[in-house]
Amino acid sequence: MQVPEKNIKGFNLLELIVVIVIVGILSASAYPKFQSWSKEREVRLAVTKIQSIIKNIHVQTERGTFGYVQVIFANSGDNLTVTTKGMTMDTLASKINDGDDPWNQDFPANVTSRCSLDTDYWDTDTADADASIRNFVTSVSFEDVTTTFIEGGGTGGTGTDDGETAMDMVGSSGSSGAGTGAVCFSRGGKYYEANGPLLSDASLPRGFIYICRRESSGYTCPVTFGSDENEKEEPSPKSIKYLNTVEWSRFGNFSKSQWSGTNWFSR
Repeated sequence: MQVPEKNIKGFNLLELIVVIVIVGILSASAYPKFQSWSKEREVRLAVTKIQSIIKNIHVQTERGTFGYVQVIFANSGDNLTVTTKGMTMDTLASKINDGDDPWNQDFPANVTSRCSLDTDYWDTDTADADASIRNFVTSVSFEDVTTTFIEGGGTGGTGTDDGETAMDMVGSSGSSGAGTGAVCFSRGGKYYEANGPLLSDASLPRGFIYICRRESSGYTCPVTFGSDENEKEEPSPKSIKYLNTVEWSRFGNFSKSQWSGTNWFSR
């Protein structure tokens, strides 16, 4: 018995062209949103990681692993490196009990001396540092984000504002070479100091750091630190996207904020 042929049709050339055009239009309209989501995700992940690094080293003071700890933010043209360091309880006690130690200088000289950026100041920097304390410190580099201060200083250009990158506009980068800032904590908030750009004009530790997307080599966030160590300023331009802060206090109390285009909100 003869089996009837099935009437099988495929796409003709015109139909195929129409499908390709429709897919192209949908892809073109969706790509900017995907790209924006991807950029925001990169910044969010970095901010969360940075907050976690600070919280983790602060916890070690409460556990007694360290008597005093430091978080360093070193920003170069290509990456932001966050490093933690620690001082044992024994070392801290010896400094406190030594009247001639710089630790016991009068305020505000003791602020930067306590939160020293010298590499041989911290127990975790020494060549014979025990693994039991070295394992609690870390150093992580982030290529996709930057902050408001950068190695070598800088003035930046005026640029143009598309709300996405702020082009070449940069924020406050401090004096020449001011690319490294640090904040230091101790158990129960007894000692709380800072160094570099994270030290306010009143010689008090700033309670946050700005984090934004790195758009190009040497780019910094288009916002400045205010006179108050805990007050976040409005960026310029206000329409800048992907601008965040990681916040802390003498007693920890870690949090994050994001610029919405009109104001700062916690997240």
